[in-house]
Amino acid sequence: MKKHIQNIGIVGLFAIISYLYVWSFVRTGIIYVSSDRIFHLERLEEAYRTLKSGHLLSYISTYSAARIGIATGQGYPSINLIIYGLIRLILVKPVVSYYSYIMVEQFLGLIVAFYAGWVFFKGSKKSALIFAVILRTSTYVMYNDFGRADIGEAWALIFVPLALIGYYLIVARKEYIKGTLILSLGLSLEIYSHILTVVITILFLFIVYILHLLSDRKNIIVEIKALIMSAILFILESLIILIPLIDLLREHMATPGSLLWDHYDYSPLKLIQLSLTNAIGMDSENIGIVLLLLTFMSVCFWRKLTINMKKIYVTSVILLLFVTNIFPWILLQHTPLKVIQFPWRFLAIGIVLLSVCAVVTLNNMHFLKIGSIVLIIIPSLIVMIGSEQNFITSEKSMYHVARSDEDIASPWDKLIDFDNYDEMLSMNQKTDKNTYFTYYDYSKKNAKENLESIFNHEVSIGSYRKGISNKDIESGYQEVTYKLREFPSDSGRLTLPFVIYDKNNYKVYLNSKEVEFYENKYSQLQIYKNKNLQNIDVKVKYMVPMKYKIASTVSLVVVGMCILLLLYIRYKNRGILYVRQ
Repeated sequence: MKKHIQNIGIVGLFAIISYLYVWSFVRTGIIYVSSDRIFHLERLEEAYRTLKSGHLLSYISTYSAARIGIATGQGYPSINLIIYGLIRLILVKPVVSYYSYIMVEQFLGLIVAFYAGWVFFKGSKKSALIFAVILRTSTYVMYNDFGRADIGEAWALIFVPLALIGYYLIVARKEYIKGTLILSLGLSLEIYSHILTVVITILFLFIVYILHLLSDRKNIIVEIKALIMSAILFILESLIILIPLIDLLREHMATPGSLLWDHYDYSPLKLIQLSLTNAIGMDSENIGIVLLLLTFMSVCFWRKLTINMKKIYVTSVILLLFVTNIFPWILLQHTPLKVIQFPWRFLAIGIVLLSVCAVVTLNNMHFLKIGSIVLIIIPSLIVMIGSEQNFITSEKSMYHVARSDEDIASPWDKLIDFDNYDEMLSMNQKTDKNTYFTYYDYSKKNAKENLESIFNHEVSIGSYRKGISNKDIESGYQEVTYKLREFPSDSGRLTLPFVIYDKNNYKVYLNSKEVEFYENKYSQLQIYKNKNLQNIDVKVKYMVPMKYKIASTVSLVVVGMCILLLLYIRYKNRGILYVRQ
């Protein structure tokens, strides 16, 4: 009974922390300016309207991204956005739904971190609790939620501890089956939200394992078998993401731009300064004052650390230096590693390792008693709320709420509230020229050459060219209908502002009749218009390939089987423990 009360208490505490995490923002009713906000708000709207139409996933953008058919859903995983869709269907209000979604993210993050800590610290709930709180209130987590508003990366961070503890079980604990299952699940849950996070995690684990083999090769065969099995399970669990992504890459996709690393100015001093101020605003990548101080304090207890803990501490400190410009990143500018864009993204791994070291340090300081736990949690929450208040104050001093038509047309650096939220969405913009959505990511490379015209919704036939307004475009699930009125009577190929990827996956209808269609050199949709046809409706519909549906089913089944196997292992171990007692 006592055990169940403890668990309920921990879950309750996590719920309170999650509420406090967004409380400062909810009470203002504003979504603040951040580097990736507009892009991800569009993705959230796509997810909400997709779910509202009775579907779970979308592969091309027909409710968002100016509704030109960009394959955002193929290039950027959106499984985590289903949760937002459900929240929005219930709460309706977009700003409240947005912060409720972040609250759910934080709650799940605390639960997953607690589980990973519980496994690592061999059943110590006190240690696991402190680990979860320190990790999830660190500024790097907050920075991704608020300073960047990168909901993909923020959700992927939830599962990094799961992947790391899976690897640790295989290599350090020799719990091969359990470790294999947890590692594969951790990686697949990462990729369901953000591809680069899983790339970084795999790269880190690969390097760490190579270094491990230099000192310990006694169990190399069984370890490699377990890691290969994890890789196979991960691939099967991730087919839902990988199959559409591979198809997209074949279409010569315009990938997100990479940073010029010869201008990378993230110095160790900048890392320390930002951490000391616990900054979470734009361009404020850091670990926070709590982790920074505990990292320095860990040196005082070096002799008390086990061999494994010394390895973890050294690795975490090296990672901190690795993400700065002390490391010669410019030498890797033209290597495949440039895909990570920002070297500080390795902090996703670093904060997990540093949080483990922080708990061990606090334990050596005898801070893991009940009273001392309170003295750790409360200051962490105070620092967290203080950082949020500073962020809000700074944003309000620099930006204003979008009210005028000019503000709505260019909302990147404007505050968004309930009154202007719908107006600033690309599907509701009233301007003739596009200034509200300028992300070229995931379009085709040849379409990128003409994206200004496409984003401005220009249609053309012969020498005639005209921009159509949003009111002349109707959206549906994976389909867009263009209502063209009083068009020239000339016959010829009509070019529409819609990007085509694989022609086999589309159908086009002219006045409700299916017609043949073409692509121009910019991969834009074209149809043949007969003479004297002046009032027409053109519908383009994306047909989800059967292989995507099969891949989704396989992934769902394999994930379900892995979870059931973990539950069985847990049940079996509890039975063995009960018999021994």
